[in-house]
Amino acid sequence: MRMKQAKISFLVTILLLSSIVVSCIPGQGQPATGWAGTAFYDGVIYAGTLDGRVVAINATSEEVQWSRPIGTERSSGILSCGQSSVSSAIYATPIVDGDLVYIGTYGGQVYALTIDRGTERWIHPRTGSVGAIVGSPVIANETIYISSSDGTVYALDMTHGDEKWESQRMADKLWTGPAVVGDTLYVSTFDGHIYALSAETGGLLDWSFELEAGFASSPVIREGTIYVGSFDNNLYAIEIGASEPAWKSAGRKWFWAGPVVHEGVVYAGCLDGKLYVLDAETGDKMGEYDAGSPIVCSPVMMDGLLIVADESGTVHVFDLNAEPQDKATLLKAIRIGAAVRSSFCAHAGLVYIRGEDNRMYVVDVDKGRISWEFSLATEE
Repeated sequence: MRMKQAKISFLVTILLLSSIVVSCIPGQGQPATGWAGTAFYDGVIYAGTLDGRVVAINATSEEVQWSRPIGTERSSGILSCGQSSVSSAIYATPIVDGDLVYIGTYGGQVYALTIDRGTERWIHPRTGSVGAIVGSPVIANETIYISSSDGTVYALDMTHGDEKWESQRMADKLWTGPAVVGDTLYVSTFDGHIYALSAETGGLLDWSFELEAGFASSPVIREGTIYVGSFDNNLYAIEIGASEPAWKSAGRKWFWAGPVVHEGVVYAGCLDGKLYVLDAETGDKMGEYDAGSPIVCSPVMMDGLLIVADESGTVHVFDLNAEPQDKATLLKAIRIGAAVRSSFCAHAGLVYIRGEDNRMYVVDVDKGRISWEFSLATEE
């Protein structure tokens, strides 16, 4: 079993590294293309760009409020796209809390920037690296929790960036984001483990879960049950404390994105291009929808609607309140013309998506069209 887990972890690493290396922009010293998504807070959209910057865009005026390069990478090794110093790739989606926006970088540092001007409040670590950050950090208990590619979880003070604790090494790599419920933090790993840690100390708790296949997605937790995708093409429901899954439901490819759980129903996008609608308690299939292209990022809920974006650049809008209520009803499909692999956000009828063409797309779901779009390129 360990051999199979190691092979899965190695395969995933090779596939992801291939996408990183191929996506470098030659001749410009640019970093690998990140897949950082968007965050909306108090009328401003925050996003990581393909050239390693964080931008803040006023959603009303449609103008850049500020733009800031993040980090530097000086190495000319396998993950470097050039000899010169360049901004660090950003894979983790920015998160906003209070007057700060937090960004984890592939260069292995966490930045806290002021939301009004993008001024640096703190960096952790000031020198060196905690290992590449791919999974998005989470905030809870006045703490920011980061999983790192060094196989470790770090807890940082939100105000000053001081390290509260560092967990023991749990895997070769941690490229999924953690989940926090109360005073417990849960981490899923490529080698097939789910670990429970004390959110206060970082110590491993008594319960853990092991699966022969590795876990592809970050854990989503609702009412004591963990919902998580695996490399064996199944979505699993695992009750916290149990030694066996409550149920599993098969797709034809990986469930890379975390599902949405709403009113007893699980909505899970799959790399086979389908949205699976499942009973959260039993795993019974209640319906499915074929988007026709891989679903790489998690769906988003907004005002009784479920928003799903596929890799081809189509935004699918489902009404969760329409009859029949046992499955999502498609309202409309909106083309934006750019591949979508990054997490996105939605607010007040608008969906904010960073396309793989390095443009911000704002989709009006009521009108069924792009409301406006904006280039995130440094020069255009």
